[in-house]
Amino acid sequence: MAAVNQSNLNSNAFYREIIKKSLFTDRQISIIYKRVTSHSTVENISRGAYYRQLKQCRLKIKAALYSILLLRLCGALDNQAMIALERIATQLDVMSQASGPSDFSGERMGQDVALVVQKLIDTMCKV
Repeated sequence: MAAVNQSNLNSNAFYREIIKKSLFTDRQISIIYKRVTSHSTVENISRGAYYRQLKQCRLKIKAALYSILLLRLCGALDNQAMIALERIATQLDVMSQASGPSDFSGERMGQDVALVVQKLIDTMCKV
């Protein structure tokens, strides 16, 4: 997924929908975003809380990656699903960069894209 600035991440209908369906909280996504883009720490959070959240983010990311491997090994995700996930991510990245974060965040477009992604993910789920 393309990195967008933090204000667009919070106001973007598509990203809000994806975050809502993910394992991460808004705060954790904010921490991950700032960490990946080499920004300073998140505002309005104590240093101890920040590092506790950062540790939780790392654990969740690792757990998600292990889960993907496990689902792949037990056949719940096949090779086509893995290819489809990569294509979705690539297309979302291209859409975000081509139209610019503010255009990509249009409420209607965000809902439409979220619906398409949801249908694709529902199709990939073999359980």
